[in-house]
Amino acid sequence: MKRRKFVSTLGAGLVGGFLPGLPPLPRLRVERFVERWSWAMGQAVHVMVFAESEDHGLEACALALAELRRVEARLSLFDDASDLCELNRRAGRGGMRAGEDLRSVVAAAERFRNQTSDAFNVAVEPLMRIWGFHPPRADVEYPDRVMYEAALEAVATATVRLDGEAGRIELPHRHTQLDFGGIAVGYGIDRAIGVLRGAGVRRAFVDVSGDCYGLGAPPGAPEGWAVRIAGTAREVRLRDAALATSSDAKTPGHIMNPARGAPVESDQKVTVVASTAIAADALSTGALVLGTAPDGVQAIFTPE
Repeated sequence: MKRRKFVSTLGAGLVGGFLPGLPPLPRLRVERFVERWSWAMGQAVHVMVFAESEDHGLEACALALAELRRVEARLSLFDDASDLCELNRRAGRGGMRAGEDLRSVVAAAERFRNQTSDAFNVAVEPLMRIWGFHPPRADVEYPDRVMYEAALEAVATATVRLDGEAGRIELPHRHTQLDFGGIAVGYGIDRAIGVLRGAGVRRAFVDVSGDCYGLGAPPGAPEGWAVRIAGTAREVRLRDAALATSSDAKTPGHIMNPARGAPVESDQKVTVVASTAIAADALSTGALVLGTAPDGVQAIFTPE
């Protein structure tokens, strides 16, 4: 673990004795830089914080990592005990009472689906399965025509009913299956940032394999945390903002085009900066599928 001490002086010191009638001198505020590397949500995680002490920083990092793992347990498609898997099992069989995480992500996913004209769609799981991503397979060929048409129909007819007041979610059609691969990491980062704020941290950076959020600004850089877009010399600054990049470097790629029913084929990657990590995550995926920025979104397209 690398540790650095950053000191900022909050007031000018007096030299040479006590002057009656003056207020007490402000104490120097010492911020400790603490960072942790770990693994959560199936990816490498890097958490950096400036805290009042090393112990405070370590505790805050541990809380942020625990929150990422908690979100993973709720929203993973690869854990049969997750809320998402339970919802998928109930497709066509009535709804279920859902926890805050599932309700929040489903509601956000619907907003982003509308914003991207269906380019971002969490109901792509049937397509992901026939293309060999669930479970992952190495020997993927073009899927059988009958399976392909059935999966495409399942995605096209998918409906998600969310009753916010009752806290219930229903997938009316039995073939509807959801996959949060393009949104859960962003949601997890936002939740981790919320935990850090709750722990009294005002400067922090959470990075999950390139999707990241900069809380506040590091000392000496009031414009925010510097992030270089992979493969370029371009740099952006994040201050209370998030960044996510979507690309399809592999063949076939893991990002699905819901309209075509096939993985995206693109020689570009897309980076989106947004006020929340969940928005940056979902909208960068939608922009890659569209090949252009959705309305109201500033997307940076760079060569793969």
